[in-house]
Amino acid sequence: MILTKDERYKDLSDKEVRERVDSIIESWKEFLAINGVEDLIYEKDYFIHERNLYEVVKRVDKREVYYHIFHHIDKGSICEYKKVGLLAYWINTLKPFMVVKKDTEIYNCPNELFSLFLILKVLSKIYEKRYNKPMPKLSDNTIKDYIYNFKYCDLSREATILFVEMLASVYDIGMDYVWPSPDDCK
Repeated sequence: MILTKDERYKDLSDKEVRERVDSIIESWKEFLAINGVEDLIYEKDYFIHERNLYEVVKRVDKREVYYHIFHHIDKGSICEYKKVGLLAYWINTLKPFMVVKKDTEIYNCPNELFSLFLILKVLSKIYEKRYNKPMPKLSDNTIKDYIYNFKYCDLSREATILFVEMLASVYDIGMDYVWPSPDDCK
């Protein structure tokens, strides 16, 4: 994210966008491996709509600037919960991942499952840092409910962020843990 003198948004450089896209694709590959489908072949079993993925990165960046300008949160320092919530929202909205191999568990909702994976990845890192042990797993029914909501409910960006923040609170790693002071996230 770059702000000019007059606080107007300036697009990320192609290099910055590419680095962020590559990072998301690496997480996608990790997601495939964890789900036991790492043998899927790119451009045969699944596709990545890179223009949509570029758009995901750009929209997340623009929202970070929005938080800086309208909520006075320092440039580049929105909390991880907001970042992953925005990322999940835009992945669920723009659907850059498509799996065409029908006999996989991720066939029907790869973007929603991947979004939940990203959220849980962030939460588990923070949980492990705080408690020095792995974060308890969600039940299969809870995962189904979350995926249903991601896929069929009209969640806004803010609702998705709130979902992440509330899930963090359930694990007792809420906003007071990621911010030096709860007042920093107004």
